[in-house]
Amino acid sequence: MSTHILAQLMRDRGINAVRFDIRDVLRTDGNFGRAEPQVEEIAALAKEKLAPLCQDHVVITQGFIGADEEGNTTTLGRGGSDYSAALIAEGVAASGLEIWTDVPGIYTTDPRIAPKASPIPEISFSEASEMANFGAKILHPSTLVPALRHDIPVFVGSSKEPERGGTWIRHQAETSPLFRALALRSNQTMVTLRSANMFHAYGFLAKVFEILAKHKISVDLITTSEISVSLTLDQTDTAGGAPQLPEQARIELEELCSVEVEHDLCLVALIGNNMSESKGYAKQVFGTLEEFNLRMICYGASPHNLCFLLHESVAKQAIQRLHGELFE
Repeated sequence: MSTHILAQLMRDRGINAVRFDIRDVLRTDGNFGRAEPQVEEIAALAKEKLAPLCQDHVVITQGFIGADEEGNTTTLGRGGSDYSAALIAEGVAASGLEIWTDVPGIYTTDPRIAPKASPIPEISFSEASEMANFGAKILHPSTLVPALRHDIPVFVGSSKEPERGGTWIRHQAETSPLFRALALRSNQTMVTLRSANMFHAYGFLAKVFEILAKHKISVDLITTSEISVSLTLDQTDTAGGAPQLPEQARIELEELCSVEVEHDLCLVALIGNNMSESKGYAKQVFGTLEEFNLRMICYGASPHNLCFLLHESVAKQAIQRLHGELFE
């Protein structure tokens, strides 16, 4: 309904606007609620049906929805509107993608937590992807994938205050500081598995992940020692709250090892560049956090982040301390 109204309002103002039903282009599988886009089909349909309209019209269309092969309406799930925009931009080979939201760009952290947080004029796809993945709510992680595939610059700005500018996300930013931003992700669940059978053995982790895959449990972060492994469960649905370890999965895991589940945790991610090649910064970071009990530290898999878990009651305070030390 809103696209009908908006298209008519624009035509009333002399703008050559046309309404387009995106379900004619945005092809997905039939997994309603978390439909998977069929990228090649979308590209072919967009080239055939949508791109010609874009030559001389302002096209008004929808986000969040698509259609399967039988024409049934599907939804993309959380972040689906921005994701739709990125898929359409990819399909029509756009020169840029603009996302207008309620904040003027991406900040060094959430200004509601650290009032002195500052906007970031330009950021790389790698950094922005890390921020989105680790909790920065301004972008959903999936949004950047289509733009990254075709190197389409993305602009994020405020529809309420467009004069304040925003953030450009490009393949390569002009500057690559050691510290770029801090992200916070709440409702984290950590599972710790312990077994003496892990000691100098092989195949144990394969059995663990076989059980997790069987129950469609996605793992986010992981650390290991000789006889134990700790991992966090990824938030893959739209229900909210902390991810849960299904009871049947727990029963099967307990046949291999002891299982400990912790809730009420938050993930703090320090986003930056070339961390694995830099000396001395760990002392600055962990010195700032010496009063906090860190439950898990994950580092080394990416040169763009350092992640750790702590209790949700002190997570915002940790963000404030780190932001004050590293960015202010």
